[in-house]
Amino acid sequence: MERPTVLERAVLALVHPQPRPVTPTKRQPVSAIVFVDLETTGLDFRRHEILEIGVIRVDAKTLEMVAQCDVRVRPEHLEHASPEALAIAGYSDEGWDEASTLEVALARVAPLFEGALVAGHNVAFDWAFLEEAFHREELPLPEVDYHRLDTASLAWPLVATGELSSLSLDSVAAYLGLERPSPHRAMADARCSLEVARRLAHRMRQATPVGRLKRVYVCHPFSDGPAANIGHVQRISRGLIADGVLPIAPHLYLPQLVDEATQRERALNLCVELLGTCDEVRVFGGRITPGMERELQYATRVGIPVRFEGRTFA
Repeated sequence: MERPTVLERAVLALVHPQPRPVTPTKRQPVSAIVFVDLETTGLDFRRHEILEIGVIRVDAKTLEMVAQCDVRVRPEHLEHASPEALAIAGYSDEGWDEASTLEVALARVAPLFEGALVAGHNVAFDWAFLEEAFHREELPLPEVDYHRLDTASLAWPLVATGELSSLSLDSVAAYLGLERPSPHRAMADARCSLEVARRLAHRMRQATPVGRLKRVYVCHPFSDGPAANIGHVQRISRGLIADGVLPIAPHLYLPQLVDEATQRERALNLCVELLGTCDEVRVFGGRITPGMERELQYATRVGIPVRFEGRTFA
């Protein structure tokens, strides 16, 4: 077979041009995560409607809140609604009297999603409703990361190890010590899923490596009786060592380095720094002093488990 001439090859190149090589663009790291929760009139995103949208945008590294939006949506086809879903969502005509149209609600929340990783508890459910809603209203879907962050999936190891029997938000929140004063309200559940993520992230960061003792922070009164309290903490620390954990007890050495009377704020800051390196906080002493309260607030904020001990060590 004859080989094509130079002219024939040129013509072929014009008729069937070779695709230009595409230079892959480096994906930018996600800088924001959006935790979202919806209340709906049922479970089918094609048939049912959104009643409420709760959105919290946070920094992807610190999980600190950047912006939030909570909006109720006026349903147009209550004849299709599930009575059970309406009851769970707390729907009433009076409560939704000033609700927004779906178009207005989507326009309000859309900016919070731009460029973010979408997250939530069983977030595929919420995102399916949102995709359908944007399509139905002929609005552009926000540009979001193609991954999804599901806090139910993050909690799966707790089920695998037998620590949890259910991945429901109620079960996971209760296990992690989170209160839920307003369950099945969009913003409350979005906030709860964010707190679940914070606490599970802390557990992952603080996971005890094989061969390392678990670090337990001893939260105990000090300034209302230093000598007696140091004696109590010494006994507690010996008991914890016997239990096979490493007690972190600043009461036993910080008073030799920092004067509590004149440098109390520095002493408290050092205690909190030490607490941040621990896997767990255990509370002893039968009362909560202002300094202990500050330590417990910090532990709760960063997701370090807190355990109140009734034991006394002889």
